[in-house]
Amino acid sequence: MLLYKALKKYLVYLAIERSVSDQTLRAYQGDIAQFFEFIESEYSEDVSLKKIDYLAVKSFLANLLKNGYSKNSVSRKSASLKSLFFFCKQRGFIEHNPTIGLQTPKIDKELPVFANLQAIEKMMELPDMTNRKGLRDKAILEILYGTGMRLSEIAGCNVQSCDFTKGIIRVLGKRRKERLLPLSGKASQSLKLYLQDTHNLPRSACENRQLFLDFFKGNLRKPLFLGRENRRISKRTIQRIVRKYLTNAANLSQMSPHVLRHSFATHLLDAGADLRAVQELLGHVNLSTTQIYTHVTTDKLRRVYDKAHPRALDN
Repeated sequence: MLLYKALKKYLVYLAIERSVSDQTLRAYQGDIAQFFEFIESEYSEDVSLKKIDYLAVKSFLANLLKNGYSKNSVSRKSASLKSLFFFCKQRGFIEHNPTIGLQTPKIDKELPVFANLQAIEKMMELPDMTNRKGLRDKAILEILYGTGMRLSEIAGCNVQSCDFTKGIIRVLGKRRKERLLPLSGKASQSLKLYLQDTHNLPRSACENRQLFLDFFKGNLRKPLFLGRENRRISKRTIQRIVRKYLTNAANLSQMSPHVLRHSFATHLLDAGADLRAVQELLGHVNLSTTQIYTHVTTDKLRRVYDKAHPRALDN
């Protein structure tokens, strides 16, 4: 099978059967296309998939390191190739998987960027609550920090996602996996104010699920947050909103919605939340993904130890 024919089948598989995001799809496509270009330059323009062996893959990765690619980038491209060839072996396109036994450089885990509690409090005070845009911005900030949602998840929320009576909000995560997140406290209050102002939603409808459904009857798929011309808010607009307020509240290397997700997880763990519970809230498949947030709690535990243990530092 020709290289790009295999790539096309693989991308269709990712999009339809795995339901990966467009961003993930582009990343896989870019990584694999770069590998194919390397193979064609090293061998010939009509190399078949079956001719690719272990040494070819290893040479590609070594060439990346030689040309200044980071260990993280090389590791990601290696994972893309492993996934491709596993798929091809499963579908019978090749007899042997050339990535079996392939070792890639160990990546340096980057600690997540998060804002401290003081910065979060300051940020939440910045939106102008006397106008509709300010109400919307405050609700978005509170929801992102109060639930740990991803950018794509909050942008995809509809009116029917909310259940103020039960205090939950439904989101569709990666691979369209649904999960329930708590909707209470400041996040719930801010969202209610926004909906009451934007849709003239009666307060009573926020306390009664049936009244809420009746109010939006026939239009439950209406976007929860609106942008220009009353259309669904774009991811880029949400990014701008977070950057606008977070920049004025904290001095961080990143100012993205993911910083609020990182802050959500870090602050929960710092306050003693169970790691498994935080994993469920974030929608992580593997616990190891969540464990990176324990970096803050380690410092706190050390301070507690130094203060309380009789054989620690001077008490």
